[in-house]
Amino acid sequence: MSQPYQSVLVIDDHKMIINGIRVTIEHMFEHFYEAYTGEAGVALALQHQPQLVIVDFRLPDIEGNMVVKEIKYKCPQSRVLAYSFNFDENAVTRMFSVGVNGYVLKSEDDGEFLKAIELIMAGREYYCREARNHIINRISFQDDNTRLLIADMEFTSKEVEIIRLTCYQKTAREISDQVYLSERTVEQYRSNINKRIGARNLVGVIKFALKNGLIRIEEL
Repeated sequence: MSQPYQSVLVIDDHKMIINGIRVTIEHMFEHFYEAYTGEAGVALALQHQPQLVIVDFRLPDIEGNMVVKEIKYKCPQSRVLAYSFNFDENAVTRMFSVGVNGYVLKSEDDGEFLKAIELIMAGREYYCREARNHIINRISFQDDNTRLLIADMEFTSKEVEIIRLTCYQKTAREISDQVYLSERTVEQYRSNINKRIGARNLVGVIKFALKNGLIRIEEL
């Protein structure tokens, strides 16, 4: 990386954890912000619009998924990494459902943590093995190719969700309310998806989704 990213916000109630993160990644960002509660984290996010937010699931005032939901709605350009000791299915799926771009356990080594940040800042998603397994099990797709599609991150979870909602003929406004992105960002996602799959219209998207098991004909 030739130049540092602009800013990162870490939301965690343990000062030792924040200090450890600072030592590990401070060189990657021009500005480093920290908060010890969810409420303070949301306020700092609104004030500074950080490029990256690193947030724990367990916070003293509100759970991390509610913090992420608020930040995703009010700071749609911020990327979010969940960084937690919690590896149970409930924690992972609740953070996943509000649109985190990655999930890494605090028990993982610095190498995996740094890899997650680099991929997320490059516009991709990254989930550690335990989190990825929970997410794959949560998705009720029956088609094996679809499971591989998600597992290999060929399409991000957010892109798959937008494809499915598009097939249900949801408007950009309706999709934005469900995936916690702005309407403009949803339109950008849909345009990029159409280019990648070679679809010129809604019919093309539906054909792709049916072929790859993202939806079933009886759902339409």
